[in-house]
Amino acid sequence: MASHKLLLRPCTVADIPSLAILHNICFTGPRNELIYGKVLIADKLKHYEDLLRNYFDDPSSDSHPQLYNVACVVDPSLDDTIISYAIWVYFSSGYHHSADPQTRHSYLPSGANEALILQSERKAVEIRSAHPGRHQPNWHLATLCTHPDHEGRGAASMLINWGMQKADELGMKCFVEATPRGLDLYKKRGFAEEVGVLEMDMNGYEGGEKVGVARWVALMKEPSKKESESERKEGAQFQQYDVGRKKP
Repeated sequence: MASHKLLLRPCTVADIPSLAILHNICFTGPRNELIYGKVLIADKLKHYEDLLRNYFDDPSSDSHPQLYNVACVVDPSLDDTIISYAIWVYFSSGYHHSADPQTRHSYLPSGANEALILQSERKAVEIRSAHPGRHQPNWHLATLCTHPDHEGRGAASMLINWGMQKADELGMKCFVEATPRGLDLYKKRGFAEEVGVLEMDMNGYEGGEKVGVARWVALMKEPSKKESESERKEGAQFQQYDVGRKKP
């Protein structure tokens, strides 16, 4: 595929159907099949739209930064088609499950494996409540996905950097739960510290023997150090001195 400039923009409610379709394309595999294998596509998309809508029903929408921050990357050469999107959650008072849309659902489609969904939510709350750094204000990368046809173009890195910059401006830590497939990407982007492991044994569910144990690694990124005013002045003076020095 020819390389074209990609653009990052905030998402709006009007994007929800497109995001749901992209989500359905990206999140596949044995575990997803175990949860939604008996669900009609139309019902599954409605379910995804319902989940996404939680991030736009933001009680803090008039504050800055917002509690929920949804952004996407579009390709102008493809009529601004959304090829990747991310959801960053700003926990202004530290993590609490009541502010985490991934742990609450108002609609479950017929045929969905409700027991597995509820267990996934309990496990998510458990690992997100465990690390002391999560008890302080922090940023959490809740969702990140890129259309398979557009992987390797830098869209995911753009969305990761977008959220990390917001956290850095406030001097706050970032967290994410990474699948084995995404682990290297997150570590390359600065999520250097492993702070927990989330494991779910699927063998206890019908068809789960094909999945085995699903595993995610909780990662943390420290805020990037901001250069103080005195450090900037010192650096400028050194640069001026260095430039003016006579070479031996």
